Amino acid sequence: MMKTLVSVSAALLVSQSVIAKDIIIDGQLNEVQWHNATAYHDFFKVVPATLEVTQNKVQGLVFTTEEGIYIGFKNFQKEGDRKKQYNLQDGFMQADFNRFVIDFSGDGSGAYQFSATLGGGIQDAVLTPQLTTDFDWDGVWQSAFYEYPDYWTNEIFIPWQTVSFRPNRDEQDLASVGVSLQLYELAKNHIYGSQQQTTGKSDFYLNMPKVLAQIPTSQQWSFVPYITSEQNFIADDNNVDIGFDLIYKPDHHQKLSVAVNPDFGQVDSDELVVNYSTVETLTTDKRAFFTQDIGVLNVTAEQNTRLIHTRRIGAGSDDGTEQITPIDAAGRFIHQGEHWQFAGFAVHEDDLESDAGKEFYVGRARFRQDNWQSGLLVTQTERPWLAREAKTAAFDSQYQSETWSLQSALLFSDIQQGKVDYGTQEIDQQGYGLSANVKYQFNPNVSFAGDYLRLDDQFENNDLGYKQRNNWRVTELNYNHAVNYSDGFINQVKHSIDTSYQSTDNGLKLPALQAYTASFILDNGATASASLKYFTSGWDDLIGRGVGLYQSNSTLSSRLFYGSPYTGEFSWAASFQLDEEGIDGLAQQYAVDMTWMPHHNWSVKFNQFYRIGDGLVIGTDPDQVTQFDRKFYVSYLNAAGLITDNLELSFIFQWVILDAKTDSVYDISQNQLNKQVGIDNSFTDQRFTSQIKLRYKLGAYSDIYLVYNRGGASFDDDVGSHKWLRNLNTLWQERDQDQLTFKVRYLF
Repeated sequence: MMKTLVSVSAALLVSQSVIAKDIIIDGQLNEVQWHNATAYHDFFKVVPATLEVTQNKVQGLVFTTEEGIYIGFKNFQKEGDRKKQYNLQDGFMQADFNRFVIDFSGDGSGAYQFSATLGGGIQDAVLTPQLTTDFDWDGVWQSAFYEYPDYWTNEIFIPWQTVSFRPNRDEQDLASVGVSLQLYELAKNHIYGSQQQTTGKSDFYLNMPKVLAQIPTSQQWSFVPYITSEQNFIADDNNVDIGFDLIYKPDHHQKLSVAVNPDFGQVDSDELVVNYSTVETLTTDKRAFFTQDIGVLNVTAEQNTRLIHTRRIGAGSDDGTEQITPIDAAGRFIHQGEHWQFAGFAVHEDDLESDAGKEFYVGRARFRQDNWQSGLLVTQTERPWLAREAKTAAFDSQYQSETWSLQSALLFSDIQQGKVDYGTQEIDQQGYGLSANVKYQFNPNVSFAGDYLRLDDQFENNDLGYKQRNNWRVTELNYNHAVNYSDGFINQVKHSIDTSYQSTDNGLKLPALQAYTASFILDNGATASASLKYFTSGWDDLIGRGVGLYQSNSTLSSRLFYGSPYTGEFSWAASFQLDEEGIDGLAQQYAVDMTWMPHHNWSVKFNQFYRIGDGLVIGTDPDQVTQFDRKFYVSYLNAAGLITDNLELSFIFQWVILDAKTDSVYDISQNQLNKQVGIDNSFTDQRFTSQIKLRYKLGAYSDIYLVYNRGGASFDDDVGSHKWLRNLNTLWQERDQDQLTFKVRYLF
């Protein structure tokens, strides 16, 4: 008997008027337009990259209208041989799925990646010309699947208004649009693509198959008001916010966005992070205002160095009174010409009573010609409370060919800060940096890459950007070689060799990583890997703020990993790691991830992480470091799924414990470690966060949320005096976060 299970999904930021017309997005591909669509019959096995051609795995169909582009898939997997599972938007997809990449401009300047599962889950992301993938972006599109006994189908509609782009029109006013189609076969961990490259290859954009489209000139207005009510049960108060975003697109290649008291609040909580190092944890940003047109504003430098890290905006106030600073207004524009692109945004935070709010300004210009592009990015941050003005700039270039990919960026910073009554120092500081990357693709299975980053000790971009550190030189080389097998227990073995050298900008040698990893794709769909890492000896100058430097020993680390096949109701993965660490310590690390799928609409994930060892080193006082005997435990529980077709329920609970008992205390004198006695710096750090979220999907960028958050943290210098579960119960009762949020947003 034929199954008629259907799922429909839609995402963000387009007017309801551009939803698919004439065609019902139900997954069945039975409208007459599909009979005249461009058909893709030949698909290549790109993972493992044997490039063998097949016509019995998947068929692709593509056609365009004035409203947008339609994509259809016929996936020839019989009942019992396929896996159906729903995932929340941008969540991990544990199902068979179709992935498709669209270069709307058709010139290789960037692309967008979409995925739709058998089960109704979706993902979308921006693919930048630097071959990076940013999953923070959410686009507007519709998808639906339909099941037959011998195959299943996906039907997709993506409006032209989903993104900003310059149509690449010919003399007949027809635009070329790049389209690449894939099937991910879960049972084998294989990927079949309509082109012989994957997105990590330097020639992917250049060789994307093209379809011709009649893309009309079209203007669009979008109005997105919202209202949020937040009840804080600890402070016993209620806060109501009202604001809106107004978006105007005179044509596909231009967009102006204005926001008043914009909806910059996130209903999803961040993961708990316990970080006692001097390197800041880099977090992502799902706020829609910042995720649009990432490809134009993007400047990628090595080691995650960036001039724009939007989580700085709306973060804590400079006077320390607000953890989240309200934002009064923001504006954004983009123009994409045939060769020139211009973009920028400005954001004004609430001044607060102390004038501790900030202002942010960003401008971007880029020129593109064939396989080459070059541009300038400038930023300015005004911080009145600190009497501080921070400017940064990046001049970046890129070249791509069928085998080569080259990127470079010159970075500059200029910090001016006056002296104020509450103790800030006068600063007049200019710094610079250089980032370069080169990659050569010998063939689909062999590649070589080299990276270089140099930041002088005066470079400072943290007012709006992100860096791990300055006063730094890093050189890295990477070699990847995959060997594919058509028969036997193993389908692919991938060898990866990494070597690096690090120093301060004045030549002081720092510890550096040398590594070898072997990764395996097994015939039953399982994965496994084994890695060996060697950190060379070097001077550690970042063990703590105000702490001196000392020469660390070389260390060796090994790791084994196994992931079960993703098929069935239960899957799991486990890893074991043995590390030399710290001054003279040894650590063991265990991790187990388990997923239970009792129904195709529901999944439960239970992840456990435990690390024990005696080599955790933390800077505890000026010119003092402590090595701790440490127990570190992380427990993560996530349950999510559909109550009805439009109502999602998700639950998250994360619990983190760090028990650190003093092992040895050292004074740093003349760059030497001198052991001290009689000092106890032991501590216990325990935290938890939990969230229950109901989301009712009204349509594109239109939702109703009801979210409850509860969390707590404690810090105790009496290690081992309490049981962990007893402490958790105390934290639950004496929580420091307890709030209920109701939020409505609607796109007109």
